[in-house]
Amino acid sequence: MSRFERLQHKLLGIAFIVGPLLLVMGAAAFVLGIGMSSHGVSSWVEGVFMVLAMLLFVPLYLHLAALMGERAPVFGLICTITGLGIGLGIVPASVRIIQAGLDQIGVDIGLFSLQPPGQLVLVLWMGLGLLTTILLGIGFLIKGGLPRWTAILLILAPIVFVMGQGGDESIAWWQVNIMYPLGCVLYFAALAPIGWRMLAGHASVRSAEAVTAD
Repeated sequence: MSRFERLQHKLLGIAFIVGPLLLVMGAAAFVLGIGMSSHGVSSWVEGVFMVLAMLLFVPLYLHLAALMGERAPVFGLICTITGLGIGLGIVPASVRIIQAGLDQIGVDIGLFSLQPPGQLVLVLWMGLGLLTTILLGIGFLIKGGLPRWTAILLILAPIVFVMGQGGDESIAWWQVNIMYPLGCVLYFAALAPIGWRMLAGHASVRSAEAVTAD
């Protein structure tokens, strides 16, 4: 492994920790009411953290798909393609920031209630990105490569996260204030330990195989 590859490996390890941590911080900002929109369904601070998190999630998913590809090449390739959809989480995250901008100039429009052209395509691929997390979790349970508890968390995290999402005032309090932050914490619990192992100098594939038997 060249010096560049070692540094890149370390950088990816940091991303595995920082990415989901940013997601947790965004959820915390929302729950604490920091930077809330006039409609009370989003926070621009939450949006900033979420945009950065979704950006970092793209290389994380590509790495996990490559790890899966070592054991199931075709399945790993499918997860590589569908996993890119997680990056489209930047779109609803950005809406939170734009909503705050509209509030500042006195435009009373709830952006999450709009149905712009082309939205369905983005939503479907973003949904595939979330589904990829579940597929990877199932794949790692069957094929190995990550600890079983990590695989289970990968399955649970997107399910709980989606349960906590909503775009209007009709969403239940417990969904956005409990399920949403819980889903973010599950992402962190699943991904951060992978980052710690990479920072410790382990190649993720080998270290993962070593701990699978735990």
